[in-house]
Amino acid sequence: MTEWESPYYLFLIIPIWIWTFYSYWKNEPALGMELRIPGKVRSEVFSLKRFLSSLAPLIRPIALTLFVISVAGPGKRYRFLPDETKGVDIILALDVSGSMSKSRDFLPETRLGVSKKLLKEFIRKRENDRLGLVVFAGGAYLQSPLTSDREVLEEILSQAEEETVPEQGTAIGDALILSCYRLRRSPAKSKVIVLITDGASNTGRIDPVTATEIAKGVGVKIYSIGIGKEDQSYEVNFEILDILSKRTGGVFYRAEDISELREVLASIDSLEKDLLILPPEEVRESESLIFLTYALALLGLDLLVRSWVFRYYV
Repeated sequence: MTEWESPYYLFLIIPIWIWTFYSYWKNEPALGMELRIPGKVRSEVFSLKRFLSSLAPLIRPIALTLFVISVAGPGKRYRFLPDETKGVDIILALDVSGSMSKSRDFLPETRLGVSKKLLKEFIRKRENDRLGLVVFAGGAYLQSPLTSDREVLEEILSQAEEETVPEQGTAIGDALILSCYRLRRSPAKSKVIVLITDGASNTGRIDPVTATEIAKGVGVKIYSIGIGKEDQSYEVNFEILDILSKRTGGVFYRAEDISELREVLASIDSLEKDLLILPPEEVRESESLIFLTYALALLGLDLLVRSWVFRYYV
């Protein structure tokens, strides 16, 4: 079905044809307005040249009509239903506090360095998913909304450092709330937060338990990873991470070295895939150029007929 961008322009066709019919009636109502042909005109009742001369004046109004139609913007709109893509919407909540960037139990790298390296591997595997990134320490900040552009997400992840978050501490509750906020309108059936931290929640506006209740309300699972070995340098509370995960239907993991962290991420990677229904796409195919081409062709024909056939142009 043809649709119009500016249908009101079509009213211009009315004066064009009123003028045309008036000109025909004024000049010769019986045979129609003829071109004046110089020289002697044959007196036969019917001549091809005289017949063409009576039709030639219609070329201009027809061309003008086609111009008006072109300006009105005719076209057709097509609605495409995209393929259903299997996937999960995932927010990566990464702790970038001082303990993550300074601890050396993952020598020769820090906990944060190892986490970023293995998260990049995790991102590359999730080809059919949308992923986002939240970094937190004493506050939580969104670094990337949900996206399927894995290269950009990896680049953003590479730049996440302790200095990214100016507040000191570990605000797990704030990170969960911010992640839930970004997932609340997700069309995916599976919405997941992958929480990576090495410490206890000791600051923030919202405590982790309250954040967990909100996560349950929007259907988000929390897969928490307690990274690093327990020592006396930093306070840890992996028990609370276990509680957060179980309350939302997720799983808590411990990762004390690089191989364990890789296995944990591989386990999360084996999550059941759900159908992520993408919104239908609408494409409008314009036909203005077609009518414009016809109009120009008719004007060229008009010029040719008047100049070469009748050798008279007005």
